[in-house]
Amino acid sequence: MVEDFPSKKAGAEVTISAPVIYEGSYQWDFGYLDGDVSPGPGEAVGWVGAPGRSASFRVTPEIDLKPVPDGTPCPYVEIVARDLPPSTSKVTIWRTAAGRTTEVRGAVRASASDALARVDYEAPFGVPITYRVEPFTASGESLGLVGLSETQLDVEETWVHNPLNPAGAVAVSFRGSAVSGVSRPMDAEVHHPIGRRVGVVVSSGRRGVTDVSLDVMTETLEAADRVAALLGDEGAETTPVLCFRVGANDRVRLPRPFFAVVPDIVESSFDYTKGTGTKIAHSMKGTEAAPPAPGLFIPLLTYAHLNAYYATYAALNADNATYLAVNTRYDLVR
Repeated sequence: MVEDFPSKKAGAEVTISAPVIYEGSYQWDFGYLDGDVSPGPGEAVGWVGAPGRSASFRVTPEIDLKPVPDGTPCPYVEIVARDLPPSTSKVTIWRTAAGRTTEVRGAVRASASDALARVDYEAPFGVPITYRVEPFTASGESLGLVGLSETQLDVEETWVHNPLNPAGAVAVSFRGSAVSGVSRPMDAEVHHPIGRRVGVVVSSGRRGVTDVSLDVMTETLEAADRVAALLGDEGAETTPVLCFRVGANDRVRLPRPFFAVVPDIVESSFDYTKGTGTKIAHSMKGTEAAPPAPGLFIPLLTYAHLNAYYATYAALNADNATYLAVNTRYDLVR
């Protein structure tokens, strides 16, 4: 396309007499192109055919969202992007919620053509969530953000998991001592140059939530074991960054979701040692940190689940009409 368009303004009009458009290119959310074929929000127009005889067509990607508050192993949003542009080779899915836009884990330049299915285990609770997709060609060229769909995942409990091990997710409740003070300090130092009476501030900006109490309670010994394993165990080493998804009705003022580096979890009995119950208290402090690269993930639906459920490939094919249908059999994950 011809570049260097003026910025879009209400009432602005641009007339192009001889645009140079190549097969496989796309035009997003702008302009009048061929007859009645003009893109709307989240749509695109592409061109196919020989130079000088190509026809434009509208591409309207669809994003189907399914919030699953009782999902296994933890609440999630199922995402299925369909009808992607024909030249799509890879796809990134973007999530916007609570004022933050991030890539969905496991959906960063994922191989795809017409459709892509993913599960978002980091979707926050109790806030509107918007998803869009960004297709890429085989050469790595972005085709822009397309599709637009919104949902909300309403879950009362607070859930915690290690981003690299969603299978270890656990439901907890914040103790009264938790999040008693939320600090977001400036990273600044005062220097006193020779000849200056007052100091000069050198700052790299404001930090995220720092050194906040994240004390929680578990009701069962199984849940307590899961909390203890969030930072790894004898069988597996992992990163000390945890994902806290605050309950939908919890008035804790933390980002949603909240990623924090937690170097230690101190376990203490609440009523367990008294022989009257199974409640365990877990004390920890966390500082907001970037999660592991969103391209890193562990798929929970594997061939092992399919092999355990279906005796033969014929049975699998008879029960699932398409490859996409197989990829969305999350009900087989136990």
